[in-house]
Amino acid sequence: MKNTYTTPADFWKERDFGAKISATFEFISAHWRPLGKCLLYFVLPCALLMGIGLGLFTNSMYNQMGGAMGGRTTGWHSTVDAPNTSPFSSFNIGGMAVGMVATMLSFLLLVGTVYGYLRARLHLPATTPITPAVVWAEIKGRMGKMLLIIVLVGVAYMAVVLGAVGLFALFARNGGDSVWSALLGMPLLFSLVVYLAIVLSLFFPVLWLEDGNVFTTVARCFQLIKGQWWATFGLLAVIGIIQGAMSIVFVIPQYAVMIGKMLHVPGLSSDVLGLIAQCIYAVGIMFTYTIPLLAVAFQYFHLAEQKEGWGLRLLVDALGQPQVIPVAQSGHYRPDEEGEY
Repeated sequence: MKNTYTTPADFWKERDFGAKISATFEFISAHWRPLGKCLLYFVLPCALLMGIGLGLFTNSMYNQMGGAMGGRTTGWHSTVDAPNTSPFSSFNIGGMAVGMVATMLSFLLLVGTVYGYLRARLHLPATTPITPAVVWAEIKGRMGKMLLIIVLVGVAYMAVVLGAVGLFALFARNGGDSVWSALLGMPLLFSLVVYLAIVLSLFFPVLWLEDGNVFTTVARCFQLIKGQWWATFGLLAVIGIIQGAMSIVFVIPQYAVMIGKMLHVPGLSSDVLGLIAQCIYAVGIMFTYTIPLLAVAFQYFHLAEQKEGWGLRLLVDALGQPQVIPVAQSGHYRPDEEGEY
């Protein structure tokens, strides 16, 4: 019988590499209906806004590129110099700003929805269905902390980038040898960034499922990943390839619009079609990103069980307790299920 992932003991398990990937898709198969409903409620609106912002920006950019490639003329001026009569042409910077803000909000709501759902499933009885109202209660209590974290991450990122640029500029002023030293130091800086990125990939599962503060969560990430960095890196690489392959279908429309605008293909050069294509891309990318978020969660469960044996303690505590028959999350019984009696 397949795992329905309705009790804590179903999550807190040691799993090998393939079992973590299988658990990710098994969880989606068992919970796609209630989890998908929560994603539609909380992530879809911001994802559509993200697509509109990106569409306004890319329409303007592709229209200018198409004009440059077309070489058509209007009177004494080329199309590059002629004013763009498209109603979307004035939204270049505004669209980019809307897209960036909506992307950040979409990511926050996606993380909150996925891990809020997991947290609710871990803490509520197996017979209790997870509804958008339950997940919203989890999100609402932690949204302020999530926004603070995003601000701190943004500040840290800008500090690293500006520091690297400033250091390179300082070396450049001191002569050629210093420039070569700076260039040789770039791989070391890149390696450090990749190392920290893999360690901190556990940040959101730890933050949501253990409910600590920012500093204890970071320390906990380093504690859990000790001796398991390469395993975590491999899991993220493989699941990233899977997610990327699945998301290709959502990228095709925007490339079709880009080619249509550049080559002035009738129909494909429509600005409205460009907005629709970007909305499809934004929604598809956000929804498929659920896969790596869940894979990281199962890596967290594996590491915590490996080091602390939480699942084993849950199984021991459950000995002698009456077995509760969970309600099927999908609303339909699978062929391997016998039903409730």
